[in-house]
Amino acid sequence: MLSSRVEKTGPAVSLVFISPSDFLELEQCEPPTACNLPRNIAIQAREIPTVYKVQDEYAGGSGFRYFMDGVQRTVLWQHYNFDGAQIPVFLHFSGAVILERVKADRFVPVDSLYRSAVLLPTFLYEKYAGTEGLVDTGAERYWDLGDIRARAGARSRDLRQGIEEELLLHFLETREGAILLKDGNILGTTRSSLVIGLVKTHQTLYLQEGYPLLQQLIWGMGEFYRSMDFSLQLQDGPRQRVGTFYLRVHPPSHPEMGLLRVEYNPPSVPIDTLASWLIAERCIRANSARWDRQIYPIQACEDYLRTQLPPLHHIQVIVRSF
Repeated sequence: MLSSRVEKTGPAVSLVFISPSDFLELEQCEPPTACNLPRNIAIQAREIPTVYKVQDEYAGGSGFRYFMDGVQRTVLWQHYNFDGAQIPVFLHFSGAVILERVKADRFVPVDSLYRSAVLLPTFLYEKYAGTEGLVDTGAERYWDLGDIRARAGARSRDLRQGIEEELLLHFLETREGAILLKDGNILGTTRSSLVIGLVKTHQTLYLQEGYPLLQQLIWGMGEFYRSMDFSLQLQDGPRQRVGTFYLRVHPPSHPEMGLLRVEYNPPSVPIDTLASWLIAERCIRANSARWDRQIYPIQACEDYLRTQLPPLHHIQVIVRSF
């Protein structure tokens, strides 16, 4: 049954601003750069450190039926005069959806959740505490505009991840035994063997420090190859471990082309089966961003969410009307 749960959290608030702002989407400000393994994550090899051919040719099908994705938009709204300093205030919009495949190329939404909010640094949030629709970003230094912006972006991601986690829990409670393919990481979010995470960006070089030669093999591996299976474990807080591997679903013309990374808990199917299912899902629509690392059902989730969230040009008109 289709359900749509909406949190009405703003941005209908009364703040006194001193100046409008040029339109800015925070997610587009700082392109990601690659970095080595964070110190709070440990890796462990589960196979011989090399790359493996999944299959020579592929003509099989996929066992995935349910798919999930979430999106966020964080835009600069106005500047607030705080003791002579112009403090940027951001609007947050996010949504998440789970789609079910009912035919080979047809999907229907089974659950969705949306949120909007005004993101304020702590010193402004405390001033307007109790006003509906406000969220504290944790920024405390009014003179550090870089920190204010960075914390707004991080808080926006947290809000989006929060509704994704709520959807995951509801799915696992109501769809017993069903496998869900989720766009993005699952490390630190779920321990279910029924949730598979699909990562399309490679900002962290997980193997560069411990297995530099394997990292080079992965950059150069061909279509339908996968890396060794290895684990990622969080070292701080509640410890959690997930399995992961890299998979190439398109012939590479550069190191990241067609390269996916899969995260899973103890899998309900063998990892080569997971890899084969993902290869089967690799056909996408021509207008897909990052087409080489996209799969058709996740693109369908993104397309659906675009119809539910306000488009950027609409947000831009509203922002400029103030």
